[in-house]
Amino acid sequence: MRAEAEREDLLAQLSSASQRMEDVFRQAPAFMCVFTGPEHVFELENERYLQLVGGRSSIGVPLREALPEIANQGFIELLDGVYRTGEPVFGTDVPVMLQRRPNAPLERRFVDYVYMPMRDPAGQVTGILVHGIDVTDRKLAEIELYESRERFQKIVSQAATGVVQMDPEGRITLVNQKYCDLVQRTEAELLGASVLDVTAPDSLPVTQEAVQRLAAGEAGVVIEKEYLRCDGSCIPATSSVNALRGPNGEFQGLVAIVVDTTESRRAAEKLRASEERYRTLFESVDQGFCILEMIFDEQERPVDYRFLEMNPMFEVHTGLRDAVGKTAKELIPTLDDFWFETYGRVATTGEPVRFENPAPAMERWFDVYATRLGGPDSRRVALLFSDITARKQSEETLRKLATDLEEADRRKTEFLATLAHELRNPLAPIRSGLSVMRLNSDNPASVARVREMMERQVSHMVHLIDDLLDIARISGGKLELKKERADLRSVLSSAVETSLPLIETGHHELSVDVPEHGVPAEVDVTRIAQVVANLLNNAAKYTPSGGRIGLSLRVEGQEAVVAVSDNGIGIPPDALTSVFDMFSQVGQHLARSQGGLGIGLSLVRRLVDMHGGSVSAASGGPQTGSTFTVRLPLASGVQDTLLHAAPDASDGALGGIRILVVDDNVDAATTLSMILEACGYLTQVAHDGMAALAAADAFRPQLAFLDIGMPGMDGYDTARAMRKLEGLEDMTLVALTGWGAESDRQKSSEAGFDRHLTKPVQLDVVQDLLAKLGT
Repeated sequence: MRAEAEREDLLAQLSSASQRMEDVFRQAPAFMCVFTGPEHVFELENERYLQLVGGRSSIGVPLREALPEIANQGFIELLDGVYRTGEPVFGTDVPVMLQRRPNAPLERRFVDYVYMPMRDPAGQVTGILVHGIDVTDRKLAEIELYESRERFQKIVSQAATGVVQMDPEGRITLVNQKYCDLVQRTEAELLGASVLDVTAPDSLPVTQEAVQRLAAGEAGVVIEKEYLRCDGSCIPATSSVNALRGPNGEFQGLVAIVVDTTESRRAAEKLRASEERYRTLFESVDQGFCILEMIFDEQERPVDYRFLEMNPMFEVHTGLRDAVGKTAKELIPTLDDFWFETYGRVATTGEPVRFENPAPAMERWFDVYATRLGGPDSRRVALLFSDITARKQSEETLRKLATDLEEADRRKTEFLATLAHELRNPLAPIRSGLSVMRLNSDNPASVARVREMMERQVSHMVHLIDDLLDIARISGGKLELKKERADLRSVLSSAVETSLPLIETGHHELSVDVPEHGVPAEVDVTRIAQVVANLLNNAAKYTPSGGRIGLSLRVEGQEAVVAVSDNGIGIPPDALTSVFDMFSQVGQHLARSQGGLGIGLSLVRRLVDMHGGSVSAASGGPQTGSTFTVRLPLASGVQDTLLHAAPDASDGALGGIRILVVDDNVDAATTLSMILEACGYLTQVAHDGMAALAAADAFRPQLAFLDIGMPGMDGYDTARAMRKLEGLEDMTLVALTGWGAESDRQKSSEAGFDRHLTKPVQLDVVQDLLAKLGT
């Protein structure tokens, strides 16, 4: 019984030991596996082994089938040798290619291993124990370190700059050929020497200071120094020096990258001199200069630019101040797109341009040369420019002057031709009239008709020559105005009387609109009447037969406004200002058919200007008629008087007065009648004594103006007869005559006249008479 117990106890101990050995095998930090038989069938494998081969468990599978990728890598042959000879095999840093993931490329690993034979009690090899360590990480680090050292050595040896390494005391431990060439010494001469031995005396302080700073903890410094060559000469260089430190940060030496700066210093000196010359030119050139940075939107369209730099003349030529860093749109918000597009094209294409163009937003003209700065990727543009506004204005002035001279010459030629035509026209009938008078000298009636015709033609010639003389006097400053205080209504009446024959010849309807109160102004009565008559004559001549002509007078502020309108041929818009120029005629063919020299409106403007007034023309265009407006200053202190003198709206008594106008001069009678009607009175006209009596009996006037010198029944006889008409005994009779002596006034009083007025009668006198009558 006890033997049996001891045997079981021994088996238990063996089982426990076996379990412990299996646990040690599986948990070992090295990879382990056991092969049995000559085919190297897997019997045991631990976790580290599975990690090495990608987790592929192969218990009971021959090695060739379990890891087919190791075929031809020599491992199976080594195992065969161990199994055959019983001798172990060792391997260090051995590479092996393994497929650690399905369908993945083979992966290189490095292992240290030993193949140990396993024997049976008889000493025969029955299997092999494989024990090893995966040293891939260490081996790769060693390879990387080696390759890094190789690269460093190659870089140092082939570097275009000098490389020198020093120990903490500054003794040289490594140099490349470039450094040797720089200081003109061999590698053998430099190794072990102090870096101070090859340092120029003037550079010793900066070198020693750099070493001290690096030893004290700085990572790196850059110094400018000079190296001492063996021939005693010095060479400038830039040294970028870095500290070498150990694992614990201890200072172990220095390494410096040394660049020969001889050429760069020489280039820098040239650049400095060039920049100095450029800056001198930049500051002294009398043209504007600036550098722009173009700004593009997301579609690469140029939309603005920024000012980077400019010379002092920039402000002079542009008027822009403090422009650096600002954009064009910030400084000139309304700048047109031409400038962005032009400079953007220069920036993108690299093609320089030269052009002249206005900048309306800046009210200037510029002559500009623009070119790109830099390569294709650059967006910078340099401008050299001048403000040529004055030149452009001069050119425009000269161009306009040349045009004006050509126009003046053309008008002068036309004027001379027209003058010849206008003078020949009256001369032809005069010449013919002389022949008629010679042939019909015994026919008084025929001679009288011819004489009247010749007088009209001579009068026409005198009018033409008077206009010419007036223009000449004004141009020469020899025309003197004889100003007097006058009621402009009377002046208009005189002008209408002058123009009425021409108006009636054209069968035109004339309407006159003047205020009831006087409109006093300091004017030359004759000249202003001439102005209005010229305007009325023009309206009559350039309005087709049966047209309408209007004449009005009103007060606006401190001005009297006279307007002459018609529904005639009108004026083209582009001729509204030039119509007042010398020799100008609107509608040349029609104008010539109507006669005239084209100086009437020029004379109008000059006479009005001399009175301190203005004249303007308005028209909707051809065949729409026209209106000429004359503005004259009122007599000083008149405005308040006019305001207070304006009739009250309720005062309508005067408008009911009936007035009879009697004059054998049809024009004179019609003119006075029109003026009175414009003032709101009822009028009737008669041209001889008998017609006047009939009109008075039918019209029953309260007031009658009688011309004295009428043929047949004169004014005196007419007045006496009117006094006898029933119901008209109290009618006011006013004599109108060119005779003003006291004896003439006495004679009219004896004939029954209440008032005696001499021609030409002033309208304000008539107005005062009517006002008294109304009361």
